Amino acid sequence: MSIKYPKTCKVNVVNKINGVHIPDPYRWLEKDGDPEVKQWLEKQNVLTHFMLDKVAARNTIKNRLNQLFKIDTVGIPVPKGNRYFFEERKGADDLGVLYVQGSLDSLPRVLIDPNILSEDKSTILHDWSPSEDGKLVAYGLSEAANDQASIHVLNVETGEKLPDIIPAEIYPSSLVWNPDGSGFWYTHRHPDAPKGEEKFHQKLYYHKLGCDFKDDPMVFGKAVAKEDIPWAKVSKDGRYLLVIVYKSSGKVESTALYLYDFRNQTKGFTPVVDGIEAVFFGALHRDQIYIHTNHNAPFWKLLSVGLEDIKNGATIENFNVIIPESEHKLERFIAIRDSLFIETYENVISVFRRYELDGRFVSEIPLSVLGSLTDFSGEEEGEEFFFGFTSFLVPHNIYRLDLKKGKITLFKKAESGVDTEAFEVKQEWYNSKDGTRIPMFLIHKKKLKHNSNNPIMLYGYGGFNISETPFFRKIIIPFIESGGIYASANIRGGGEFGEKWHKAGMRDKKQNAFDDFIAAAEWLITENYTTSGRLAIFGWSNGGLLAAAAVIQRPELFKVAIIGAPVIDMLRYHLFFGGRHWISEYGSVEEPEMFPYLLAYSPYHNVKDKTRYPAILIVAADKDDRVHPMHAYKMAARLQEANVSSNPILLRVEIKAGHGSAHAISKLVEMYADIWGFVFKQLEM
Repeated sequence: MSIKYPKTCKVNVVNKINGVHIPDPYRWLEKDGDPEVKQWLEKQNVLTHFMLDKVAARNTIKNRLNQLFKIDTVGIPVPKGNRYFFEERKGADDLGVLYVQGSLDSLPRVLIDPNILSEDKSTILHDWSPSEDGKLVAYGLSEAANDQASIHVLNVETGEKLPDIIPAEIYPSSLVWNPDGSGFWYTHRHPDAPKGEEKFHQKLYYHKLGCDFKDDPMVFGKAVAKEDIPWAKVSKDGRYLLVIVYKSSGKVESTALYLYDFRNQTKGFTPVVDGIEAVFFGALHRDQIYIHTNHNAPFWKLLSVGLEDIKNGATIENFNVIIPESEHKLERFIAIRDSLFIETYENVISVFRRYELDGRFVSEIPLSVLGSLTDFSGEEEGEEFFFGFTSFLVPHNIYRLDLKKGKITLFKKAESGVDTEAFEVKQEWYNSKDGTRIPMFLIHKKKLKHNSNNPIMLYGYGGFNISETPFFRKIIIPFIESGGIYASANIRGGGEFGEKWHKAGMRDKKQNAFDDFIAAAEWLITENYTTSGRLAIFGWSNGGLLAAAAVIQRPELFKVAIIGAPVIDMLRYHLFFGGRHWISEYGSVEEPEMFPYLLAYSPYHNVKDKTRYPAILIVAADKDDRVHPMHAYKMAARLQEANVSSNPILLRVEIKAGHGSAHAISKLVEMYADIWGFVFKQLEM
């Protein structure tokens, strides 16, 4: 059946980059708020929903997703003072609610319920942070589920909302309370930032409760590059401020650390680490700074240095090695009382260990199955510690460690809503194009037949040092219950195997990530799991770039591609929103040596006319202020023009939503019913 796509205007725009003339006929789709763009999007959405609403399996998928999301979900409790704060979404709610309770056994009380803040459920609870005594909580509200969130303050005891408001348009973030509860440090855009650079010029400020935010003094950041982002941590006694500066203005991702002593303010900020092309994350604990770094350690290590030593001029050569680099990636740590809790990744599986503060091993903390830690929580000098755990077939469970007794208990058990005994998880390894061994998880029903006829959804990310570890995904349940195989490939560019793994899939090595993903698809076919006619791929954000590049480079290899919130135009990505923050990851055309690499794989620029492309659903949100939706718009227009197969090329745009699309469960279910309905139809499920 021939599909009649909305008419898309082409303009005569040609860029000259490094002497190369590059046409950009859909440049006009970059215009935010343009009436013609809006009209075009409406027509695209009408076509998409007309086609997807007719899919026979869609209602069944939607009903199953509704059943799964009717199950309560709960977050890790954050103990502060004599209270516990946590976020929970009851099954009937669209959005999670912030609760507080006075003890582990007392009844919770609602603090912030975003379900009642907007009729269309587009306003979400963005972030929240209780004061050290638990009497106040600062929280963010985003009106379009994107990165713009205003900060508000609530009196926990009375429920009274304080007059303090930090507006969303200055992008406030990274809030840390003064231990005395009188105010907080936070990051926001400098008021003199020019138009078009709203996500840059971030500085560190201090807000004293009761004052106008416009009078908040700048604490740090006057001299940092516009792309750099400072944030703060404060010592428990309030004496020291540790500032961490994320530097993305150069070719190499790095951070710097600075220390400020409030008892010696004339000295200003003392560098702890600066001018080194490596990443350093610091935390204050008692009289030490603990530093998690990849400096001369691709698998990362943990250092420490005394606060007095820094003031006396100690440099990195004098720091103590607390946890040395090993053959496994040291992912993160937290210091609680006399202990360090360390998570490492061992073949993409979390391993959890407890050490003394000087690095002496205490014990391994047993985890129920092979899976992933989600987060940690505990007061710096508290007597308990919470952590979350999940796996492909284990929903998010929360555990409590009593530090006095050394006893671990299951604090909150989550229900899955699925017979997990009917499924199995396997980790397989395959060779990429250059011979590199790549791991991949497969989740499917038991007693699977290797008959080359199984429908497969292959997922990947491969960027920004982000690791794709096992976790429970409600959204894949309808697919695997219907006989599908969900495959998650741990390709290069991610952080699963340390910084070398990351660097092998970034900048001029980015093609390795695409090769790894394509090799996963080829392996699944060679091993008789499936054929090209039953193979789908899925990626979001940087993963959307991955899926788009794979389908452009090997259109015959796949039957269907889901491309979510993608980075697509690699020659112009850095010109929109916070795109310049990604230059250390991708490079940019401002670097002449990077231009040939970017042009060679940029999906938008490598769509070929009169090509038989597979079925493609591009998913975007109109208020995405992280990855500009123009990437999705331009790619949809270009593919609709070039495709000569009968496979549909559809664009689905969520209205009034951000980078993760809609947060409200009712809208999320609709989106995934569309996605899986599209996949089911194309794979003939």
